[in-house]
Amino acid sequence: MIKSMLTVVVCAGLLSACTATKEAGSSGNISSAERKAAEQMALKKAIEARKYVIRVDKIIPPGGMPVDLVPRHNFVIINGEMASVSLAYVGRSFGIRQITGINFNGRTGNYQMKTNEEKGIYDIHMEVYRGSDKFDLYLTLGTGGYCSLSINNTYIETVRYNGTLAPLAENPAGSKAPGSRM
Repeated sequence: MIKSMLTVVVCAGLLSACTATKEAGSSGNISSAERKAAEQMALKKAIEARKYVIRVDKIIPPGGMPVDLVPRHNFVIINGEMASVSLAYVGRSFGIRQITGINFNGRTGNYQMKTNEEKGIYDIHMEVYRGSDKFDLYLTLGTGGYCSLSINNTYIETVRYNGTLAPLAENPAGSKAPGSRM
């Protein structure tokens, strides 16, 4: 008698535990979808406010195969009217010295943005000036977090890159990030 009562109690406990796990799993799916929608909205706001970071993880040289890069060393930061670029470069150089990297801080000039709301894609062309040098950046940014870009200058051959997009983190009291060069 005690064994049968114990069996019924254990079965009831297992049944309630399984039901609770199922409910928690289904509520986790809803929160996951909500989290994804919130992340997409945050990316959309960051793109429209011109406050985002592109972490570049692939370079596609002209006529070559994609090469993996280290994203923390290859990035483009757009912060309003300022741009910070640090990218590896593989291609021909049209100057006296061989160019192996593109590293500069500059101001954005002409900034043209076209949106495709249905696909969640932004096509952006911007000119970035560093002194008398002008760099043309062509960006395709998706609210899903993936992006591609190409950069052009009179001293380099156009090169394409792929990476991921993230909103630029805001610092309290408008202070600069440690180690920032802008």
